[in-house]
Amino acid sequence: MIPIEICIEASDSDATTQAVSAAYQGGAATVELCADMHLDGLTPSLACLTAARQAFHQRPGLMAMIRPRGGDFCYTPAELALMLAQIDMAGAAGADGVVFGVLQAGDQRIDLDASQRLLAAAQRHGLKTTMHRAFDATPEPDATLQALIELGFDRVLTSGVPWGVKGTALDGAARLAQTIRAAQNRIKVVLAGGISPANVGALLAQLPLSCGRVAAHAYSGAQIAGHTTVEAVQILVRAASMDLR
Repeated sequence: MIPIEICIEASDSDATTQAVSAAYQGGAATVELCADMHLDGLTPSLACLTAARQAFHQRPGLMAMIRPRGGDFCYTPAELALMLAQIDMAGAAGADGVVFGVLQAGDQRIDLDASQRLLAAAQRHGLKTTMHRAFDATPEPDATLQALIELGFDRVLTSGVPWGVKGTALDGAARLAQTIRAAQNRIKVVLAGGISPANVGALLAQLPLSCGRVAAHAYSGAQIAGHTTVEAVQILVRAASMDLR
């Protein structure tokens, strides 16, 4: 069975509790908590993190986005300091992992020094680490994947489609297959980008799932009328499982 991660928009504590509870009851293995999804996800507030932890109880899968602003993934020293503080906040709130990505200005390759600092902060709290879709903005994904493995990242989130190019994970299936093979079980590959019950089976059928550790990440594909519901999450979980029977 492919573990399912549900992306939750943390707009306020009550809405966060409802959405995270639905993901939990629906069978999500993990949730990724983000604020401001119209900016592709920013760091959630302490209040929302605390609410999410209470709702996603007895399951170690609460992931917090660490992203101080929208736009690119190249950060100033002040922004990096804020990200370090946000990791401390997430750890103190009981998160199980953090999701971030930092690139160098100009060549858009992974910023090794900044990544090491953020990883060290996460490790002090015992947090799992995921590189988000900044991975898809790098010019050499195979080299970036190897760097993530050497740095010690636990997971990488990717659609297989270059950042800024319109398309879903299904469009990026060939690239995703290559990433899974290259990972060689050394890092979990989290499939993302428009995943829904309608396409997850077709996507998984094109991937070498036996070659690596894989999960699937969904946002609107786990919603009904714009809200994360138990039913929508259950439908997605079943759709991802049926392909593997």
